Amino acid sequence: MKSIRPTLRTLAAEAGVSAMTFSLALRNRPEISTATRRRLQRLAKLRGYQPDPTIAKLMQHLRMSSPARGQANICGLVEAGPAPGKIRHEFAERVQAGLKKRAESLGFAFNTMEIPAEANRARLQRVLRSRGVEGVVLMPMPRQLDLGALLDWEHYSVVSVTSSVTAPRVHSVTPNHYDNIIRACRQLTDEGYRRIGLAISQDWDERVRHRWAGGVAWQNTFGGTEPVPPFLGTAVGPKLSDPKFTVWLTTNKPDVILVEEIDGELLAKALRTVPIRKRPAVVTLDWPSSRAASGMDQRPEEIGSVAIETLAGMISRGERGVPDRPLSIMVDGEWISPLP
Repeated sequence: MKSIRPTLRTLAAEAGVSAMTFSLALRNRPEISTATRRRLQRLAKLRGYQPDPTIAKLMQHLRMSSPARGQANICGLVEAGPAPGKIRHEFAERVQAGLKKRAESLGFAFNTMEIPAEANRARLQRVLRSRGVEGVVLMPMPRQLDLGALLDWEHYSVVSVTSSVTAPRVHSVTPNHYDNIIRACRQLTDEGYRRIGLAISQDWDERVRHRWAGGVAWQNTFGGTEPVPPFLGTAVGPKLSDPKFTVWLTTNKPDVILVEEIDGELLAKALRTVPIRKRPAVVTLDWPSSRAASGMDQRPEEIGSVAIETLAGMISRGERGVPDRPLSIMVDGEWISPLP
């Protein structure tokens, strides 16, 4: 005898709840108690319930089109106040612009909130719940942070657009650092450069998971260029400001320098130690930059847009809390203003 495929209505009747309650439980909605959600999710798994993808798509469209969609807000969390090694405003602002534009196009309200001091973190949870926040974006941070104890994460769908948050480990959308630097190196070798030097802070090297240093190492080993050891400064944050940069420059004699951001006075002082005709070109890995004539645009607006699309899908599917297997989406950058 052919088995009857379980539906929301048959499962709800078996569990003694309404079909709406069962649907909300499967989507991990906080309106349903944790105990009830787990009980109904166990029943659905036991009975082999699988949602109809056509109906799921229709319901997602209806939820997105509903005037009540504004009740489901998305909040970007940023660190409060000035901090040492503060992240570049341009990158963070461009990410935020992409987040806001895409959120509003999908019918969500998007706002940012500062992460409070530890003593006030319980209030943050209350504020987010009172504002109907379902989705949280971990924004670019000025320093590496452990936010594992910041919130009860099981109430929220969460996506990170930064590598600076060490916990919780959630799905992330970030620049494709490795491919970006490989592309920059390929462009530079096509332009005739043979001694490519990377100069960033050690802190930033750790935040990008050594992908820039790894890309330059590959280039120097297999890309046909002459090896130049990278320079890793001691400052916190993306801006290179270590005085030892000058010694590295004069000792290793790169003909082009890849930087994220560099202190203007430090760069000018270092370049004065090199004869004009031998001074290296400066290329940024985070275009635009007043210090560089060309570089890689990491496309922060696209990073924000993709993060919202990812988050919207998670909210619709009821995917909340810290995932067992966090996934990473990497957005390719774009080479801007090739060197003459």
